[in-house]
Order: sequence, then structure tokens, then C-alpha cells
Amino acid sequence: MKKMKILWRVLLAIALSSCTNSNTNEKYDSTTFFLTDNYKVVKVDEGLKMAYLDLNPTGEKIILLLHGEPNYSLVYRNIAPNLCKKGYRVIVPDLIGFGNSSKPQNFNLITYSNHTKWLTEFISKLGLKNIHLFAHDWGAMISLRIIAEKPQLFDKVAISYGFLFDGTEKLPESFLGFRQYAKSDSSFSAGNIMDWGTYSKIPDSIKKKYDEPFKNPSDNYAVRKFPWLIPDNPNDKEGLINKRLTRKLRTYEKPFITIWGNHEDSLWEGKDSLLQNLIPGANKQEHFILESNHFIQEDQPQRLTNILLNFFNKK
Repeated sequence: MKKMKILWRVLLAIALSSCTNSNTNEKYDSTTFFLTDNYKVVKVDEGLKMAYLDLNPTGEKIILLLHGEPNYSLVYRNIAPNLCKKGYRVIVPDLIGFGNSSKPQNFNLITYSNHTKWLTEFISKLGLKNIHLFAHDWGAMISLRIIAEKPQLFDKVAISYGFLFDGTEKLPESFLGFRQYAKSDSSFSAGNIMDWGTYSKIPDSIKKKYDEPFKNPSDNYAVRKFPWLIPDNPNDKEGLINKRLTRKLRTYEKPFITIWGNHEDSLWEGKDSLLQNLIPGANKQEHFILESNHFIQEDQPQRLTNILLNFFNKK
């Protein structure tokens, strides 16, 4: 095991570009995401700590990168180093229940509202403001709530595969099948899901890294429950919250873009257009549909990096 870790460091350091903070002489590359010692933690609730990478901490402007189901900060290994190379401070947390963050041992703690509370506390504890946000999947669905409630925290927002479902939408059979798989299938694998959701197939070594945080059955509580947190009826408490917050998003005027893939997915089809029409800040912005499956970070890391830099750098 020790030899394998050393091999990872050597191979990735050779193969992948680095980001250097000239003030501290620190270097960041993809290997940063493989070494748990690089992660900091902050308490977001009793007994719960959120792990995160803080790359180029002296950078003047902040980029916050949020992952979704079923991955963790590792999904940004080919993106974050190139963002901090341009002078940004790049913060990449693992949501509670994922990656290096705490895994709640109480299944009932895994709720949409609790995840919103935990991420809000994370932002507060770090004192983040004027945030340049890229959020994907559940990272987007959680952060859209925070954007609606606390728009003053954000400077620019890029959303990928996020929407505030309110329970009135018809969930497609394909997604309902995925729910059942996540809930009870003994072969459940985060690495396999990542592979299924990409055009460019993921190496077995990376699939194993996606599976690594989920060593025990209780470690899987969040990753198995997330698909069930999307409201599926109009009377769902979380759906009613989303309906209220959607109205608030109608007043969000700061720059806002959507970045989707071109694969067919009934759950997400047209949701980017709905956000564009809903949010005033999306007007007169360039929105993107990439040659990509669901996990854009894996299929199009360089293209995504360039889009974010152009958007965040724009005056």
C-alpha cells in the first residue's frame, strides 16, 4: 500500500501540470487531491467536519468548486490547479458524507435542508465573500438555495446540472431506476457511476479512488440517499422550500451562466433553459452545451477550465 501511494505521487507529478503560488512556493497539481494530509477541516455541526482543499490561499479572488453525487473533490483534480495558476484562491470542499468529510452515522441526518445548513456554515466559517462559484449536480442544487437566500455572498455563478426541483416535475423512469440502485444494490459503486456518466471512460485506478471514501456500509448513507432527496411530490417539505427560493432567484441579477453536456438525460433536459429564463443575471450571457456526458469535469476538464476563467475574468 505504501509503495502504491509513492507510485501515485511520482506518476502524477510527472504527468500533470502544476500550479505555483509565488508567495509561498507551494505547488499544486493533481497529486494534491490524492493526499489526505493536504486537506483542512472545519466543524459545520456537532460531530461533523467538512474537509476541503485551500489552494493558493493568498489569492485575491476566490473560486469555490462544488461536487455532486457520487463523487468528491477529486473530480476537480484536472481543473483546480489550472485555476489557481491564474492567481485565484481555489477552495474545493467535500460535502458531508463524501470524500474526506465526516460520514454521519445517523441515516436520518442526511437531508436536503441539513446539507444546505452545513454548506452555509462552511462558507460562513471560512468567511468567504465575493465568491466565484462553479457547482455541479448536488453541489449546484444545494448552492442554488444559498444563492437565493444570500446573494450578497456571490460575485459570479456557473451552474452545471443543478435545479430547484419542487415536486411538480415528473421524474423519468431512468432516474427512478437509479434511485433503486442507489438504495439497495449490493454492487453499488461510485467509481462505476462515474464511468457510466462519462464519454471518456475512467481508468480503473481513478474509479478505485472514487470508491475509496466508502469503506463501510455506514459510509454510504449520503451517497445512497442523495438521489432520494430530490422532491417527488408538491407537498414535500423540501419541494415547498425550493418553490419559495425559486421565486427569490427571479431577483438574482449578478452574472450567471449554465454549462450542460449534450447527452440525452430526461431528468436534466431543458433545465438549463429554465434557469436562463428565470434568473435575470443569465440574460445576455453566453451559456454552454459541451460535447460531454453528465460528468463534465471528467469529459471536458480543459474546456471547462477555459470557460470558467473567461467568465470569472470578464469585467
